[in-house]
Amino acid sequence: MNQSKLGAYEKHSNCFFAPHKIYEDEKLRELSHAERDFLIALCHLRNRCGDKNGWFWHVDRSFNDKYGRKMGFETLGFGSSTCKRVRKKLVELGLIETKPHTVKGGAWPATMYRINPKLFHNTVDHSGLRLKTMMDSGPGPP
Repeated sequence: MNQSKLGAYEKHSNCFFAPHKIYEDEKLRELSHAERDFLIALCHLRNRCGDKNGWFWHVDRSFNDKYGRKMGFETLGFGSSTCKRVRKKLVELGLIETKPHTVKGGAWPATMYRINPKLFHNTVDHSGLRLKTMMDSGPGPP
């Protein structure tokens, strides 16, 4: 496979960093499918759109981006009430931070998201080759 070399903050559309803890931690295993899927969607968006501090915005309803692609959680199968319920639970668990945001030139409000960086700490040896803490280096690929 021929892949280009990516810089520190360049995004890759075919893969993204997702935390193992959501499958390994007993407390997080109790997340519903919708909550887990929403968190994974946030990980994907963080990789694609996150700034150097990990913040990115998204909206619940669907919209067309400047290239005409459908975007928004609605296009991923999440209804507005599901987004609100799941967002509230993930904030309560300390998995994400949110703050209100208004899209430039947009007529609807958006939400700014940041995934808790502690989710990306991994001290488990998954490969059998290393026993060190792997830490997220920022919004780009690890």
